[in-house]
Amino acid sequence: MRLLAPFDPLVWDRHRFELLWDWTYRFEAYTPQPKRKFGYYALPLLWRDRVVGWGNVSVKSGELQSTFGYVQSLPPRDRRFKRELDAELHRMRAFLDLSS
Repeated sequence: MRLLAPFDPLVWDRHRFELLWDWTYRFEAYTPQPKRKFGYYALPLLWRDRVVGWGNVSVKSGELQSTFGYVQSLPPRDRRFKRELDAELHRMRAFLDLSS
């Protein structure tokens, strides 16, 4: 499980991204808010060998806030998915030097 930056080599070529994962990702930081589908700085969500959705992560009052969207409307059903997502958010907290 990894949250990928919008300019990660797996993501920056949007045409290749769409061919590989069969959905269109857009970096929407410069898109007016009412027209955004994914969010201001959505991070594609890589689970195993597929990009299954996107996450919006921010820090408010010293706490990591996160919301997620999924290509199939719901997260993968694999019971390990939530555990791995929590681990990725823990790594992000550590990287940002936030208390967990």
